[in-house]
Amino acid sequence: MAEFFEHNLVVIYFFYGLAFFSMGLAIWLASSRFRTSEFRLAGALLFLAGFGIVHGLQEWFVMFQLLDERGGTNIPHWLLLPEVRLLHLVTSFLLLVFFGIKLLYVNRSSAGNGNRFAFAGAGAFLALWLVSTGATWLAYRPERLDMLAAADVLAHYTLGMTGSIIAAWAIWLEQRSFKRRGMERFGRALLGAAATLFIYGTIGHLFVRPSFIFPSTVINSDLFLRLFGFPVQVLHVVLAVLMAGFIIRALNVFEIENQQRLAAAVERRVEAEREASRVQQQARIETEQLNRQLQLLLHRVVSAQEAERKRIARELHDGTGQTLTALGLGLAAAAERIDSDPTAVRKQLVDMKQMNAQVMQEVHNVISDLRPSILDNLGLVPALRGHINTFETRTGIQTQLLVQGKSVRLEPEVETTVFRVVQESLTNVVRHAAAQSVLVRLAFEENGLDLSIQDDGRGFDVAQALAGEDGRAAWGLLGIQERASLVGGTAELRSTPGQGATVHLFIPHPFREANNDR
Repeated sequence: MAEFFEHNLVVIYFFYGLAFFSMGLAIWLASSRFRTSEFRLAGALLFLAGFGIVHGLQEWFVMFQLLDERGGTNIPHWLLLPEVRLLHLVTSFLLLVFFGIKLLYVNRSSAGNGNRFAFAGAGAFLALWLVSTGATWLAYRPERLDMLAAADVLAHYTLGMTGSIIAAWAIWLEQRSFKRRGMERFGRALLGAAATLFIYGTIGHLFVRPSFIFPSTVINSDLFLRLFGFPVQVLHVVLAVLMAGFIIRALNVFEIENQQRLAAAVERRVEAEREASRVQQQARIETEQLNRQLQLLLHRVVSAQEAERKRIARELHDGTGQTLTALGLGLAAAAERIDSDPTAVRKQLVDMKQMNAQVMQEVHNVISDLRPSILDNLGLVPALRGHINTFETRTGIQTQLLVQGKSVRLEPEVETTVFRVVQESLTNVVRHAAAQSVLVRLAFEENGLDLSIQDDGRGFDVAQALAGEDGRAAWGLLGIQERASLVGGTAELRSTPGQGATVHLFIPHPFREANNDR
């Protein structure tokens, strides 16, 4: 059997190189699948691919040397020099060392530091081989071929054996992360690769070619052949085929990972579509609610307009209209009696003059209620003082205006809003509060305008009033809140039955760009 294997060493080296070359090529071709992988193994696999391709070429180099010895090749002689083979061998072992160290210490978030560490480790082992080779040459001064054989043996001892063991350890550690991800069968493939690489690193690199370097003088490929009856290269082929099979099988984990990530991306997309649908549905509901609120607001505005028209019509009919009718009748009577009783007519004209003054005052009051001209001409504070004085005169309710801070002009819409809120609040006091006194406080603060209208009346339940549970629509209270929101402010109604009521309004930054002191 030994003679059979010795005769077919060319075939053995062919399959030996083919196994490693196929492993390296398979990893390189699959690199597009693991470039974005989360496994730490992915960051180092290309160096294992380099090891497989270069080491496979190195074994084919030996195959071509054997063929050249038998006269079966036409390859240039310089390509088959032992120095070229040694260079391939050392390069492949350095790539294996780099792979093992990088896999041990690198991670996907700090790849740069891992590369530097791996380069440093590989450089240290290369230096160890160079130093040991140089020391051997200095100590023994061997012939060229003997020295090349010694350098080959030292490369197996210092680079091949240590690189294989480090790589096997790193792969064994990495397979645990596969198990944690629920990929046990791929973890078992990595475990097989680690075991095969460990055997390759210990036994395969222990039985090296004979040389004058101990222990290769005793433990070498010739000893292996005598012990087992077949060349150690056969064991190398078996281990290489097993290692290639385990590694290629483990590469399928990246396809599974990509499928899982794709499924997760699809799930996230579906979830995003669900969320978008939910948001769209919520937006539709909010839009419908807003439309209903707008309809309600429109109804309130129309109702308020109609109520204001009725109030004006009633005031004109009951006050101004009646007075004008009396004036008309008085003028007609005076015209009939002017000749017969001038004294009585003169007295009647005096009365009608007073009635005319009353009509003018009533018309002025109506106009002032609609839009006080003082608000546009002099500003908010004088308009409030005038309105409060008129209110106190009309109703007899003691009303005080307290102004705090430096009075300045506000934006026109803000001044109108504040005036209307005070006007509406005082109207509510007359209609519902039965109050004896009212305090209107207006504070000009750095960050905004603060207004409060406080009365000592009978108070009310705010929630019931706003909900209209007492049978009356609280248009005035709701209008105050709506007016405040239109100018970016907030309105708060506070009241308790029997303890009066307070309307609080705050409007942030309502001041004109260029204020005039008032």
